[in-house]
Formats: sequence, C-alpha cells, structure tokens
Amino acid sequence: MHLAVFGNLASGLEQLQQMREGADWCACEDVTGFEDQPDSFFRRIDAAILAADDASVMNESGPERAARDRQLDLLRRHRVGVLILSPQPWRFVGYGFGTVSLPLNSPIETIRGVLLAISRSRPVMRLIDNQVHSIRRMSETLSRQLEETNSDLRLAARLQTEFLPHDLPQAGPLRFATLFRPAAWVSGDIFDIFRLDEIHWGVYLADAVGHGVAAGLLTMYIKQAIRPKRVFQNAYELVPPAEVLSALSDQLASQALRDSQFVTGWYATVNTATLEMKYAVAGHPPALLIEAGGAIRELHGDGCMLGLSAGQQFTSESVQLRHGDRVMVYSDGLEPTLIADRPRLPDMPLLTEGMPALLRLPAGELMAALQKRLDAVPGSLSRADDVSVVIMDVA
Repeated sequence: MHLAVFGNLASGLEQLQQMREGADWCACEDVTGFEDQPDSFFRRIDAAILAADDASVMNESGPERAARDRQLDLLRRHRVGVLILSPQPWRFVGYGFGTVSLPLNSPIETIRGVLLAISRSRPVMRLIDNQVHSIRRMSETLSRQLEETNSDLRLAARLQTEFLPHDLPQAGPLRFATLFRPAAWVSGDIFDIFRLDEIHWGVYLADAVGHGVAAGLLTMYIKQAIRPKRVFQNAYELVPPAEVLSALSDQLASQALRDSQFVTGWYATVNTATLEMKYAVAGHPPALLIEAGGAIRELHGDGCMLGLSAGQQFTSESVQLRHGDRVMVYSDGLEPTLIADRPRLPDMPLLTEGMPALLRLPAGELMAALQKRLDAVPGSLSRADDVSVVIMDVA
C-alpha cells in the first residue's frame, strides 16, 4: 500500500516511524503539499495520512486551517481516502466520505486496518464517480432531447392554431365566436367556419379520441379530408352533411389506423337567406340551441363515431333558426363544466348551476365565463381533455 503522509506531526509520530522503517505492508511518502503534484501522483497513492496536533489548524480564521482544507479537498477530488491522526479527532468528523479520524495514540494495527479499509473503498468511489458522470451525461442528453421535443411541439401547436379560423366571418345575420383550449401542446380538436357559396356557410367541429401528438396529427388529416362540395365542369353542388360525414368516415376507416384512432364529429350548413340549418352528428355531443325566447334544447342526430368501419350511414337533420337564436357546438372536454347530469338520450341534461343564464349572455361574455369556470376546476393546469366551442348567433 502506497501512502502519502503529511502534517506537522508526520515526522515525529512513533507509529508512522515504525511504518517507515519496518512495515512490509506499506510504503510511506512524506509530502509537504499537493497543489503541485501531477495527476500520476494521485493515481499512485492508495491513501493519505494527516498527522496534526497544532490547535491553530482548527481555528476557523487561521491560515493553517485554510491550507489544510485545500489539501483535504484536493485529495477528496482525486478520490484519495484520508486517515487523520489528531489529539482531538472529533474535530474532523465533518470532512465527509473517505475521511476517518483516530486518536494520536491509536495502535498501529488499528491504523493498518483503517488504511486497508480506506484503500479498498477507492475503487468503489471511482466506480461511483464514473456512474455519476454517466448519469450526468445522460441527463444532459435527455435535457437537450426534451428541449428539442418541446420546441417541436411548440411549433406543432403554432401550426395547428394556424389551421383554425382567426378572422371570424360575419355572414349575413350570422355571428361566430370560438374557444380553443388544448390539454397539451397539440389538441385532438379541430373546427372550421367557411363559405360554401353566396348564401351557404359550413361549420364543423371534430374531436379525435384522446389528445396529444397522435390526435393532433389526425385533426390535420380531417382538415384536408372534408369535402363539402362537388365541383363539376360548369357547376357544383353542396354535399348534404350526412354524406360529408359518411365520406370522411370511409376515408378514416380505409387508413386502418391502429390503437383505435376514432373521431367524433358535427357538421352543418346554414342558409343565410332562409336561416335553415342542416346538420349531421357522428358520435358527438349534441349541439345546444338557445332560442331567442329563452328555451334551451339539444339538437340530436343519429350516427356512430367516424372511422369505425366503411359504409357507415348518418342522418341529415334540419332545424329552422330564427333571429335571436344561438347554436353552440362543443367537444366533450366541456361536458363536466356544462352538464351536471346527463340522462339517457334524447332527454335534456341537467346543466350545471348558473349555466342556463350564462348561455344567454353575449358571446364574448359567455366565452369569458366558460374560461373562468374551466380555470376554477381542480387540476386545471393539467387538463384531462381538450376543450373547443363554436358559437353561432343569428342576429
């Protein structure tokens, strides 16, 4: 065992003298300081012995204490264990892992045993160092990857938002308002409001099962797959809502998506001249009709979720709107805030307390009230589902 010996008692301590002269189990090397020693020196030695009785060493303001701390810290950084021999060994108990304190008069066999234990712990300390270094590298790599992923998701969120309508149209007597609150960076909800011809407008809201990246990618597909018009050489025709959903369902089913990537949907066309609204539902929560007279009812329709199988049929429904009416279509993420109890369809659900009055507020105030209620839900900072709302008012 190769030992580095230092301290003001290193030259005169009897046990150390015996170790220098006749011990066959160690080789002692007296050292005055470690600051100028090369790395090869620290690799060569197995342990170090500090022998000191100078009281000024333990004086917190003394320069000897500072010098001794630097030496011990240097040994610690090179993972060299230290045996401290001192008249007051308890003063050194705070020097941490790899440091052992003994009284000056400790038997040489005790010193030998401690030094053997210290030297044999060094490979373990080096192994721990290597593992900590590997963990640190892995952590840095993971941190970079997470930052790249967050950056990609932020970009995806911005792109998805660009697919949503921003400058909401004023289509004759129709006025629109929207709410979009993703549960994560990317939402499984998608909606749009678009002009079909001079007097017809189309509105849809689709909700991919789940939320996050997979659901968000599916919404981009839906955006491109909806075909509300058939264009011929010199003419066109509007596709009835039920056929629009049926064609979309067939396209989704043909993709044979894994992991049950299904979609609920609601699609309507509105004639701004007659105020007739035709709509179809695909497993989606029924839209609410808030009539000018104050009555609130749901607009039901038959149809399963989109993409379950090819050849699904949906029913085209029709409702005559009147000036002062409001239609609100929403994704199921709003249901806990909107509905207190839902009986079997087609019975009208029990709305949450105060909700009927909120539904009659001006659109801007209603959206603000819904936001406030959503923010008040416990765990709202980590929402369980996306929330989207489209309101159409008939002025």
